[in-house]
Amino acid sequence: MDMEDYNLVKDDFNEIADLDDPKWDHNNCYYKQLMKLIPDNVETCLDIGCGKGELSFMLAQKSKRVIAVDLADKMIEKAKVLYPSKNIDYICDNILDMEFENNSLDVIITSATAHHLPYEWLLNFAKEKLKKGGKLIILDLVKAKSLADYMIWGFAFFPNIVMNLIKNGKLRKDDEDARQVWERHGERDVYMTIDEIRSLTNKHIPTAKVSRKLFWRYLLVWQK
Repeated sequence: MDMEDYNLVKDDFNEIADLDDPKWDHNNCYYKQLMKLIPDNVETCLDIGCGKGELSFMLAQKSKRVIAVDLADKMIEKAKVLYPSKNIDYICDNILDMEFENNSLDVIITSATAHHLPYEWLLNFAKEKLKKGGKLIILDLVKAKSLADYMIWGFAFFPNIVMNLIKNGKLRKDDEDARQVWERHGERDVYMTIDEIRSLTNKHIPTAKVSRKLFWRYLLVWQK
């Protein structure tokens, strides 16, 4: 897999940071489900690719400290304004350049960011940095390949329209400008298939559970 150009990714997300957020999208609709996977009163959560801080803020209700990291400085600026909390450290940096103690984290969580990272690095990072009993939780986009993929994600078409109407009050979550910004970014995005994800997971963290989610996503949960 080609190495990401993180300057381009940063530029994209600084542009995306200025867009108005829909109330409902294909990531935050799963946040309550993700929170159920996290025990109460954990010590330290690491949120990789925290964006404007919506998930970090939810994590802060269940943990003593949240380290919320994003590459885009504008995302971090917005997060500090929109979702401030005494126990969240918002950090603008590339997670690949950061140092963490081994066995120091209770939760590593990432939403719609794993496809920007070297995947084997991420799995090995979790193996090293999580405490015993700690959890890795990945919600990310996935490429359809099999008939089952196309059937499941084909079924998402109508619920997507219905949820946008109910939650966002319109047929599509993004207006024309936002759609163009996301499409430009999407041209560079590379996703793995569920089989590729499972193959790497079996190699590095074989006890992880990987499941398809309706809105073109998968969920990986692993307990160390």
